[in-house]
Parts: sequence; structure tokens; C-alpha cells
Amino acid sequence: MTRTPDDLAAAARHLLLPPSGVIHTLAPGLRARAAAALLRLALDEAMDGFWRQVSPAMAHSRGRTKALCLEWYAPCSVARQWHAVWSALSEACHHHTYELPPTPGEVRAWHDDVVELLAALRQGPERTEA
Repeated sequence: MTRTPDDLAAAARHLLLPPSGVIHTLAPGLRARAAAALLRLALDEAMDGFWRQVSPAMAHSRGRTKALCLEWYAPCSVARQWHAVWSALSEACHHHTYELPPTPGEVRAWHDDVVELLAALRQGPERTEA
């Protein structure tokens, strides 16, 4: 069963803000790290969908190549925001022995950024001059 980027973002939101009456057995830090992983996956899936729409051959390229080329087909602000949010989420997804997990508040802020980016990437290509 394939999940859309919007489904992944909604699942992350559910981890961060469970409906009233729902009790999670996972610690808040663990839920935040899991939500960060879902959000990063949503960005990756949205990027693949964007490139399938613009140039199907690019969908098979490496992630860094897709990110670098994004600024030629989307507004520069979208490309910069995508890179900043993806990098922060990538860092949050990796466990480091002496580092704390991301806070739920940090991941909620990234969630808002991801929702914006999903909408921007869904609009398709738009070439702007830098």
C-alpha cells in the first residue's frame, strides 16, 4: 500500500498531536523522532512526484541531484526551504549517542514547513529568474 506525502505528513501530525483520549506508549522524544522520519519521507516522495511530473528521467536520479536542480524549476525560496527542512529532518532522524532527540515543538515547526513545501511542489514547475 503506497502512502502519499500528505498521508505521511498526517501520520506525523498524529504522532505529535494525538487526538484527545488517545494515550501513546512511546516517549515524546521517540514520537518526535518517528514523526521526523515520516516528514522526511514525505519530502522525498513529494520530490519524486515533482520530478515525475517535470522530467521522468530525473525521478531516477540521486537525491542531491534532484535538490540541486530544483531551483531551476521551482522558485528559489522553495528550493532553499526544501533543502533546509530536509537537512534538519535528516539530522533529527539519525540517533547520536550524546545528542537529545528533537523536541516535539521543533518537529511541529518542521511539519508546518513540510505542509507548505508539499503544496508548493504539487503546483508543478515554475521557472523564475534568480
